[in-house]
Amino acid sequence: MIRSLRIYTDLVETQSFTEAAHRNYLTQSAVSQHLKALEERLGHKLVERGRRRVKMTAAGTLVYEASKEILRRYEEMERALKRPFGEVSGPLKVGTIYSVGLHELPSYIASYLENFPEVDLQLIYLKANEVYDAVATDRVDLGIVAYPKILPQFETLMFKKDELVLIMNRKHRWRKRKKVSLKDLSEEPYEALQVDMPTRRALDALFREEGIRPPVLHEFDNIEVLKKAVEVGPGVSIVPRATVSSEVQAGTLIVVELTEGPFERPLGVLHRKRAELSLPAQEFVQILLKP
Repeated sequence: MIRSLRIYTDLVETQSFTEAAHRNYLTQSAVSQHLKALEERLGHKLVERGRRRVKMTAAGTLVYEASKEILRRYEEMERALKRPFGEVSGPLKVGTIYSVGLHELPSYIASYLENFPEVDLQLIYLKANEVYDAVATDRVDLGIVAYPKILPQFETLMFKKDELVLIMNRKHRWRKRKKVSLKDLSEEPYEALQVDMPTRRALDALFREEGIRPPVLHEFDNIEVLKKAVEVGPGVSIVPRATVSSEVQAGTLIVVELTEGPFERPLGVLHRKRAELSLPAQEFVQILLKP
C-alpha cells in the first residue's frame, strides 16, 4: 500500500507515467497496474487520463493530500527506527522571513546546533505569505514570522519582541537627538517597506493612529536594501533594532528612540495544528521559547 501511494503521488506531481515509472524503477505498465490496484482497493477512480496531463478526480485529490501526510509520517518512522530511541537527529526545515533569519535567529541556531549536532538544520528564506504556505503544505516543519496571524490551522507561539527604532544616516539633522516624535515624520522623507509586508502594515496603522502620513521616497521588499537607502540618502525609516546592530556599531547608521514608544515587533513560530512535531522540531521550539 505504501509503495502504491508513493507511485501515485509521483504520478500526480510529475504528470507523467514515464517519469513516475523512472522514479520508482518500474515500467509504465507497472505504474498503470499499481494505479488500477489502488483505485480498486479504495473503490474510487483517482485520475482521468488526458493527452498531455493527468487530471485528478475529487477522490484523487483527497487521496493525494492524505498520501503526502502518510508518506511523510512513514519516512519519519523509518528514520526513527534507524537511530537510538530518543536521539535528536535527522532533518529539520525552518522557513523564515529574511530579517528574522539574518538578525534574530543566529544565536538560537548556534545554541541549538551545539546541543544537537546530529540535526541537519536547513534555514529557508521566504516572504511572509510564503512561510504560511510552506508550513501548510509541509514543505517546512516550522515557520517564523513577524506579527504572526492567528489562524485555525496553525499552532502559533510568540517567542520574542524587538523594539522598533528610527534610523538615519550620520549626517542627518536629527542625528544628535535622543528621541524623535512620530509627529516629526509627517514631512520627513521616509524609506518604507512594501505595503504587503507585515511590518509595513503595522507601521501604517500606527501612523494612522497618530494622524500622520510620512512622504515615502521608496518602497523595498527587504530591510537590507532599505538600510542601504537610508545610509546614502536623505530619508529616515523605522526598523527593528536588532536589524541594524552591525551598522550602528560601524557608525553608518544612527538609531534614535521614538518619543511615543516603545513600539515592538512580535515574532512567532508556527506549525500545523494537527501535525506531530519531530524531535528536532520540538527541541528547536524549546530553544526559541527558553527565557
